[in-house]
Amino acid sequence: MSNAKTISGTPPSDYKEALYWKIGDKTGRIVVMNLLSVPLGFAFGIMFFIFALGFGKPPELISIDSTQPAIFLVGILLVVVAHELAHGVAMRIFGAQPKYGAIWKRLMFYATAPGYAFSRNQYLVISLAPLVSLSILACLGILMQAGTSNVWLWAIWATINGSAAIGDLWLTAVALRYPEHAYIIDEQDGIRVFLPQGEDSIK
Repeated sequence: MSNAKTISGTPPSDYKEALYWKIGDKTGRIVVMNLLSVPLGFAFGIMFFIFALGFGKPPELISIDSTQPAIFLVGILLVVVAHELAHGVAMRIFGAQPKYGAIWKRLMFYATAPGYAFSRNQYLVISLAPLVSLSILACLGILMQAGTSNVWLWAIWATINGSAAIGDLWLTAVALRYPEHAYIIDEQDGIRVFLPQGEDSIK
């Protein structure tokens, strides 16, 4: 492990780039990612609907009032926004200044901190922040609105967020292939990994 001093947001001076991994590097990656989001969403759907049935005490008959379709659509937009904000809040906690945007041709939204290097474990927190925090929020929403048909809305929103986390989970898996002393710079659609010079990279 390197003993060089580290300036916040930069890898130690004796580190070199070991990997530049982009989702868009290969067309197949985007296709596979989109395909994997379906079973992932199905798995999260089962989990949250079981939670709603067990703890949310949903009504015996599902009733949909005139406002719920609008609430549902607004909720989806808020999920997208909150997902990226959760990334951004985690980045700020670790000293970075996040920037937000979208890659419209891939229908991808992102929060990134250009050029800011996080330790590997910090990056794992950032990557998983939306999945963990919004899942907890949805479960609280189910508990707080137990006995109303709104529990189903919370379950659906949580499922959508879980399905949308496929990219985060993929990047988490890539990051976990590297040791704790690695540094990672987040990109709009990928990551750069830095290791001490002379240390074998993993690809």
